[in-house]
Amino acid sequence: MLDRFQGKVATVKGRWSWWILGTGLAAGLVVLGRWVYLQVMSQPASEPRPAMTPASRPMVAALGRIQPEGDVITLSAPSSIEGARLAELRVKEGEVVQAGQVLATLDTTRKRQVEVQLAASQVAIAQARLQQVLAGAKTGDIQAQRAEIARLEAELQLAQTDLRRNQQLFQEGAIAAADLDRFRLRVETLQKQLQQAKAVLNSVQEVRPVDVQLAKAQLAEARQRLALAQVELDLSLIRAPVPGRVLKIHARVGETIGNAGILDLGRTDRMLVVAEVYETDVPRVRVGQRAVITAAALPAPVRGTVVEVGWKVAKKDVLNTDPVADVDARVVEVKIALDPAATPHVQRLTNMVVNVRIEL
Repeated sequence: MLDRFQGKVATVKGRWSWWILGTGLAAGLVVLGRWVYLQVMSQPASEPRPAMTPASRPMVAALGRIQPEGDVITLSAPSSIEGARLAELRVKEGEVVQAGQVLATLDTTRKRQVEVQLAASQVAIAQARLQQVLAGAKTGDIQAQRAEIARLEAELQLAQTDLRRNQQLFQEGAIAAADLDRFRLRVETLQKQLQQAKAVLNSVQEVRPVDVQLAKAQLAEARQRLALAQVELDLSLIRAPVPGRVLKIHARVGETIGNAGILDLGRTDRMLVVAEVYETDVPRVRVGQRAVITAAALPAPVRGTVVEVGWKVAKKDVLNTDPVADVDARVVEVKIALDPAATPHVQRLTNMVVNVRIEL
């Protein structure tokens, strides 16, 4: 009985010793780990630098507006045409037009067309007159004058024969001196008529330089009048100065053209963004930098490249919706050409306000 009790006591002592040993080892490991942690934390850390993400890159932010390349062109009637009315409109909104295409005509177009036709007729008349002067007299007139000369020469020859015969008779005393004088007078008269006829023939055949110069001057004047009439006609035809798309029509047929003009035209196949960069940020902007453009109406951000940095500081044109925004801020316009892939998304969004981030 005693032996059994002593055995149990020895077993309990053994288990208690192992528990104390395990507890001591655990406490030692905790102390060791704490010491290692303190040593590591006391050393200067060389943490890896995080990668540069698009959102963390240095950039310049600004507001901007979308517009076609070359801005929006407003076509109107010439200022010299007072109270012009629209006679014909040959395009509609959204239509693509080519450079030089007639888009509309004014009520003065028909009158200008008639004036051009009249001026062209005057040019034709002046040209014919010059040809007439260069050609000289008519062939029939020349032949008639030559026939007259031949007749006078024949009469003169006959008169000279009669004069010689009567001179012989006068020497023989057959006729009086008065009769001989009549034959001599006839010869002299025919000689003068012959000289006059030959002078007329030379005058008819001669082309005087002064007449040619006058005819040429009249032709030049007629051509200038035709050119002036053509200019007036062109002013009454509203042509597209560049290829593009009709963005907005302001006047209809029969209406008097007002200050808004006839229509707006823009090159929507080449869109760009005009960003208004604060004057303090302009020195950091360079041609060739990339930009990201966002807006609520765009399905996704679009990208572009800075192609021009303005040379003039002015007030903002694009106003923020923030009521406390500085509306008198001084800005410089920076033009950003959009990538070709972005063009289909912004063709209908001319003048829309966008947010611009230019990556430095």
